[in-house]
Amino acid sequence: MAEAPDKTVVEKDPKEEKAADKPASGGSKKFLMLGLVGIGAIALGVTLAIFVVRPMMSKSPTPAEPKKEVEHKAEESPGGEHAAPAGTVYAIKDIVVNPANTGGTRFLSVSFAFELKSEELALQIQNKELMVRDALITILSAKTVVQLTDPKEKEIVRYQIRKRISDILKTDQIAAVYYTDFVLQ
Repeated sequence: MAEAPDKTVVEKDPKEEKAADKPASGGSKKFLMLGLVGIGAIALGVTLAIFVVRPMMSKSPTPAEPKKEVEHKAEESPGGEHAAPAGTVYAIKDIVVNPANTGGTRFLSVSFAFELKSEELALQIQNKELMVRDALITILSAKTVVQLTDPKEKEIVRYQIRKRISDILKTDQIAAVYYTDFVLQ
């Protein structure tokens, strides 16, 4: 015999129908909340960057007024007294070299002042400043860190510089060589 198809009707609960029509709201609320927090954090970061970090980074240090007078170190005379500077002073600033045997990991930044016995010699140094700077770089870059930090060696370097600059200028009118800046890192 042929069976009759089952004609049982199952009624759906109206509450279940409404729940099936709505998407799960608990998970989407969390997702929405995380999204808003993320956008807020980005907005806060951009605001800080614009109003706090940018002004701090854009401020350039104010350049110092050039010194019109060069401070002098007094040399000791043979009688143990300090001698006053004898004449014109010519400064050469910001010589930067890598000391010998450092592989470029260390550097020396140094400035010098030359005490000259005549004003004409200052003009000679000015005209030959490139040669003078080259001589300073050559002498200093040949020295090791130990030589550059030892006080006796610094005096030897001072003598070598005085001799080499005198040779370049073909004169013996350089009264003294002063270190005006010396930074070794």
